[in-house]
Amino acid sequence: MRLLVLGGTKFIGRHLVEHALAEGHEVTLFNRGVTGADLFPGVARLVGDRWADDGGLAALAERSWDAVFDFSGFLPAQVNSAARLLAPRIGHYTFMSSIAVYPRTDQIGLDESTPVRALVPLPGSPESQGFTADTYGPLKAACEQAVEAAVPGRATSIRSGLVTGPGDPFGAFASWAVAMAGDGPVPCAARPEQPLQLTDVRDLVAFMVRTGTEPLPGIFNVMSAPITFADMLETCGRTSDRGAEVRWTQQENIDEHGAGIVQPHDGSEDSVFQLDCNRALEAGYRPRPFEETARDTIDWARRTNPVFTSPH
Repeated sequence: MRLLVLGGTKFIGRHLVEHALAEGHEVTLFNRGVTGADLFPGVARLVGDRWADDGGLAALAERSWDAVFDFSGFLPAQVNSAARLLAPRIGHYTFMSSIAVYPRTDQIGLDESTPVRALVPLPGSPESQGFTADTYGPLKAACEQAVEAAVPGRATSIRSGLVTGPGDPFGAFASWAVAMAGDGPVPCAARPEQPLQLTDVRDLVAFMVRTGTEPLPGIFNVMSAPITFADMLETCGRTSDRGAEVRWTQQENIDEHGAGIVQPHDGSEDSVFQLDCNRALEAGYRPRPFEETARDTIDWARRTNPVFTSPH
């Protein structure tokens, strides 16, 4: 099938392109041509900038595709422009959203029917100023709605959160994994019983390609079953013949070990990593064992010595 990828040269998009090519699909990339310009030399490229005020989408105006995968949409107006331009010339639109659309509560098992966070307009409009940690989730929710309005019945929104695996540039999980496979001790300010849900990027993109090519419309939470923070660290430690020791603490600064996934100790935000993912599982999402994700992520990090960056 003919697939259009908006983005496609960073972490998740890059894996999706690799997976789609391996399945024999014809892929076209649309991006600014700045990041990863040397990737996928045999793949068609369209250059444009959806952040530009005028003419940034012009390269998309002529051709048609069976499915589009959107990794670079963050603002509703930006997503609306691309979706409406493409609507007459695509079969299906899959949008990369986020679990940040959900409220942070202690309620376990939130599913796709849960009301999402509403965008509260700020002075100066967050649309014109980009997004912040507070507006990221509500803006993603509004982007989902923009896609569905542009291509009703032909849209999929993928809600995922802690995505990792080989090539993970962000470190929220990978830095913990590398630390636990090294020499200890590793300070950890999380509760040992704090829940975590991870998504292996390879399983995520396999499911995304399926949503666009079968197609499978609607909204999907795409994450593996919850594990505890203690189990996550212990599993990562088992990948090494050394295996670090955990020092549980509430005092030490642990930013160097991916503190971004440590939740409040009172359990008030435990819903973040205890989502109901049955809809995706029933539709064919197949998460691999966590041990495999941990091993492959650590092996990749040891080979490449990455410098982790912010995911947003």
